[in-house]
Amino acid sequence: RMSTAACVSCRASVEASRAPLACPSSRRSASRGCATRARASQGRARDGVDAMSSLAARFAGAKAVLWDVDGTLADSTSLGFTSTNAVLVEAGLPPIDLAQYKRGTRYPTPERMAWHAAGDPSDPVGARLGARFDEHYVRLVDTDTAGFYAGVRDVVEALHERKNGAQAVLSNACGAYARRVVTANDAEKYFKTVRGADDVCEPKPSPSGLIAIAIENGWDTKTCVYVGDSPSDGAAAKAAGMMALGCAWGAHEADDLDASHDFVVRTVSELSKTLL
Repeated sequence: RMSTAACVSCRASVEASRAPLACPSSRRSASRGCATRARASQGRARDGVDAMSSLAARFAGAKAVLWDVDGTLADSTSLGFTSTNAVLVEAGLPPIDLAQYKRGTRYPTPERMAWHAAGDPSDPVGARLGARFDEHYVRLVDTDTAGFYAGVRDVVEALHERKNGAQAVLSNACGAYARRVVTANDAEKYFKTVRGADDVCEPKPSPSGLIAIAIENGWDTKTCVYVGDSPSDGAAAKAAGMMALGCAWGAHEADDLDASHDFVVRTVSELSKTLL
């Protein structure tokens, strides 16, 4: 079926062919031009379908799957948001709203707290507030505050079988938190490695943590997928040479993830279809 652009062009050519002074050769030329444009439009559509099929095959064929935690595996937005405000208020600073919290999640914890407190992720106050935040919220982790999203555990379990256990976790939160979330959800057996920002050389968007995990487990980064909900997750994955899969049920909308990820899923069902 012709695209809208091709149809408009076709109608214009037909109108031109009806002009009183148009010669037969002009009409034939217009008709040929319309047909050529229609074929080109159909070809682009086929190319798009082929590209999507190829991408889906790459994701499903990955040898290892690595995961972010907050907003990806775990529904922990409320925990992070309330803990952030508890620390800010404790320090005599004004609380933030949920939209500000979500925007800040693209930063590692110290930079995020500095951004909330001073509007500058490089402000030195971030180190102190970040440490206090970690103390506050790690102890509050359980399946109520940081349980896996509905259906995500099923995907993790299925991948455990299909990928011969080749899964890992890398979070921009502290390592103690990442491991506490995995333990609270009784999921230790599914992940060969669980790391946080303080366990690696540099936090995301640096690729160093992902690369280190791949090397530790003998995985080729080109055959790995990293699943995350932040632009920094996609940037880290691509810099590491991994496939970047964004999930739009966390802190960022799909439109915010498109540019930084190879593909974005909006539901856990789409995640399952993409990876399995």
